[in-house]
Amino acid sequence: MRNSLLTAVALVLSVSSNVTWACATCLCGDPTITTMGTEKPFAGRMRAGVEYLSRSEKTAQPGLSELVTEEQRVTYSFSYAFNSDWMFAASLPTVTKSFSRFDSSTAQGSGMGDMDFSARWFLGKDSRFPARYLWGMQLGLRAPTSTEQKNNGVALDIDAQPGVGATVPSVGIWYGRYALPWFLYTSASVQHAIADGIQGYRAGDAALTTVMTQYAFKNRVAVQLSLDGRFKRHDKYVGIQDNDSGGVLVMATPGLAWTPYEDFVVNMSYQIPVIENSNGRQEEDATLRVGVAYDF
Repeated sequence: MRNSLLTAVALVLSVSSNVTWACATCLCGDPTITTMGTEKPFAGRMRAGVEYLSRSEKTAQPGLSELVTEEQRVTYSFSYAFNSDWMFAASLPTVTKSFSRFDSSTAQGSGMGDMDFSARWFLGKDSRFPARYLWGMQLGLRAPTSTEQKNNGVALDIDAQPGVGATVPSVGIWYGRYALPWFLYTSASVQHAIADGIQGYRAGDAALTTVMTQYAFKNRVAVQLSLDGRFKRHDKYVGIQDNDSGGVLVMATPGLAWTPYEDFVVNMSYQIPVIENSNGRQEEDATLRVGVAYDF
């Protein structure tokens, strides 16, 4: 997994050293440092990125039914704007998941996860150039691109699968305020699985919110802080409710974004659970994210 990340970073750096197109900052008229998914659109804007994520959690009762899950994920992303009103994106994760149970049994699965497609519709903005305030709708679709992993012909437990193999559409709204050195971005969306996935798994309906603020120093380095919230209903397996799933989770996320040269952004964040009002027993550990993005 680490080799995949290093290879992807090297590829982005190699491409960036040979591309001589006009910079994205010049074309959109705004030097605000933006990470993947928060950038302003202009006709023909292309951005590619790769992100590494590491997380773990504990569920169910210690000594009776406890499950400890660890996950490493490398996600490859690409976005493109046909014009100044629409920006489309796709991301494909490669995932390694392992778990250990209270009875000392373990399992590990690795492979391609479920692909995400999204579109941001820029409905409005203020009349200045560059525009400081933008807002719109966001549409998403998680596609069942993962396949069920097996060991010696026997399917691995769902907790070790790299994806759930379900179709999950989403819809939401977003708002951005680009006023260097400050940057504010907020969004809210809802998700609903429309079919069962691998082994009869169906994710509970979820509402997701993010509020992120950023302050930049000399247009090169920016410090970030966000609150990321999730309200989720119980998951189900073959129609049976999982009592140790769903509830409310809020993560505080300090982060750092750095642009060492034009069109290249490095970001790192550390998500820390601050509110865990979960159903049953669920203990989410801190999540590490490190990524890079490049504008072509």
